[in-house]
Amino acid sequence: MKRHLISAMAALCILGAADAAAQGPRHHHHLGRYGESGVELSVGYLHSGYKHKEWVSEEVERDKGLNGLYVGVTKDFTIVRRTLYFQTGATYEFQNASNRFSEAGINLVSDRSEHYIDIPVRLKFAMDVLPDLRAFVYAGPTFDFGLSSSLTYRAKVGDHVEKFTYNYYNGKIKSNTITGYTPTLPAGAYRAFDVMMGGAVGVELYDIAVVKLGFDWGLINKNKKKEIADYLTTHRNLFHLGIGVKF
Repeated sequence: MKRHLISAMAALCILGAADAAAQGPRHHHHLGRYGESGVELSVGYLHSGYKHKEWVSEEVERDKGLNGLYVGVTKDFTIVRRTLYFQTGATYEFQNASNRFSEAGINLVSDRSEHYIDIPVRLKFAMDVLPDLRAFVYAGPTFDFGLSSSLTYRAKVGDHVEKFTYNYYNGKIKSNTITGYTPTLPAGAYRAFDVMMGGAVGVELYDIAVVKLGFDWGLINKNKKKEIADYLTTHRNLFHLGIGVKF
């Protein structure tokens, strides 16, 4: 999977270079330099959570949520110069939530970690606000590929540390149960693939620096087992705030 991500980034860089060459040399803003399509490398903060809803009672429960970071590369393809673009790329996400607590007289540490690769497919609209400042908004679906999602409990029992790990995607337990403690686990495994719909707003400064924030809603019920999905829906939602550089 890492090899595929590197290949996708390399392909986008090549496409960006070819597109820039096709548009000719860059000039100053008033001669038409501003608003050219290009490759953007971005990093940022993200926060995601899972929303659970029972179909019958319509009772809604939300997880505490996970915080993390992302790094991505996107490419703008010009539809209408200086105004409308098609955007795609690849983004790697990592997020984690840690918690320390005591139960049944045992001090425990829980860690939930998730890794994703996302492929966005968006339409982007941009407009000049000031001579060297452009505002933009984009929207569209993102294909969300989960690489791993796990919950790990650790506790010191006697002179050694015991660990319990649950895999959300296959529902399997990797290590032994902690002596004297039985973790609370989900009713069933989750789907690794999701389609998220969302958008973002942001600004571009001097056609180089980018600041943006957005939100995505998961469309697919994450519950894999039919007997659970028949009465419970679980969706992943994502907030992100990032900065980028265009070249």
